[in-house]
Amino acid sequence: MSMTYSQAVDYIINVPRFNKYIDGNHKANVTLLALMDKLDNPHLKAKTIHVAGTNGKGSTVQLVKNILVEAGYKVGCFVSPHLIKINERISVWDSLETPLQNTYISDDDFLEAFNKVEKAYESVKVDSLPSLTFFEYVFAIAAVYFATKELDYCIYETGLGGRLDATNILKPEITAITSIGLDHVKLLGDTIDAIAAEKAGIIKPCVPIVYNTGNEQADKVIEKQAKGVSAPAYNVAKTDYITNDFAFSGIDFSCGNSYYRYQNIKLSSPGVYQLHNALTAIELCNNLPGVESPISENIIKTACGKFYWQGRMEKLEESLVLDGAHNLDAIIPFTKSVKSLCGDKPINILFAVADDKNYRDMIEYLCNNLELDSIYVTSIQSDRRVSSKEVAEIFIESLGDSIKTNIYYNNDLKKTFSMAYNRSRETNDMLFCVGSLYLIGAIKELYMEEYKNDKF
Repeated sequence: MSMTYSQAVDYIINVPRFNKYIDGNHKANVTLLALMDKLDNPHLKAKTIHVAGTNGKGSTVQLVKNILVEAGYKVGCFVSPHLIKINERISVWDSLETPLQNTYISDDDFLEAFNKVEKAYESVKVDSLPSLTFFEYVFAIAAVYFATKELDYCIYETGLGGRLDATNILKPEITAITSIGLDHVKLLGDTIDAIAAEKAGIIKPCVPIVYNTGNEQADKVIEKQAKGVSAPAYNVAKTDYITNDFAFSGIDFSCGNSYYRYQNIKLSSPGVYQLHNALTAIELCNNLPGVESPISENIIKTACGKFYWQGRMEKLEESLVLDGAHNLDAIIPFTKSVKSLCGDKPINILFAVADDKNYRDMIEYLCNNLELDSIYVTSIQSDRRVSSKEVAEIFIESLGDSIKTNIYYNNDLKKTFSMAYNRSRETNDMLFCVGSLYLIGAIKELYMEEYKNDKF
């Protein structure tokens, strides 16, 4: 039965996120590999770059893409999650001047690629093999689409972990691992060593690995894995850098090592964590086989100056900022960014979180490190939601007896955002929305539809 674009998206969205097996009788991605073989292995048609990590993967993908496009290459990007529309996960770039919406796979192309994947899947699926997962579907659609675009490079972000991830069927030119912290512990392990080992599963024999984990223990795991398969390893922590200026308009920095040096690079993001992602992207591109290096300073300056990644310290208005920090390791640099920008000035936050996160630690850190005037708590629109009342009670507990902060909670996201947004505008105070990418996507969609043109 033929489907429309909307029907195809609904179908994919309702596919299970995970296989219920991984045992000795099945290898990871066995169904996906059979599917790709049937499709003539579209994921191998272009050179690929593979990026894993707990936080910073998507930003690093965008920065690498910017550098390569500015250097004259045509690049495809596969990222997750999407904030508003599934098409956001798949984009093609041959110019940084192209409007963002025009880089995403079109509805027609998405449907065409879906039909190819579904037809091939029908011919390979058998009861003895696990069903294709949601992420495998979207990955296959991306690979099929990219194969039609004559790309120089495809940059793929892992969905979860690395070793067992769908993207690990790639044969990359280079791999990268960004920051590593405790997240998805039920699936990846509850120690840094265990999680680092899962991420290090993307390291391939003799393929360069660039890493910037922010954790010495994780570095040791990666270095051991790289040495075991003779993969050249480049630790971004060895790159020198200084921050020249920090403002809402972005970060001015200089960096270098024995091979390259760049002065007064302006990164168009106020997130302090984005500086480390930029350093990772710069190191990666300077070690990418086949690319003339060192990359020129003008290319780096333009690439960083045009950096944009939605939902990451994204300023929708002078007093409205969205950030997708959704675990403690992301909340810490988010808080540092806010303090650097606002000092001790009281701020307002709108917060919601998924139930698989250690949100008590996130909340305690926010309360102990920021001057909070008002806190607005809501629930994400997902089966992973946590009630706003439960979260608000943790905020009250974390603030302690000397509580002077106003706390509001309502499970209705639209009503909560309306209250927070309008009150912040009235008082001219900063409102930061944080805690979940589900929250950020919902707020951005709501803002674009109802608030951007001052309808309210």
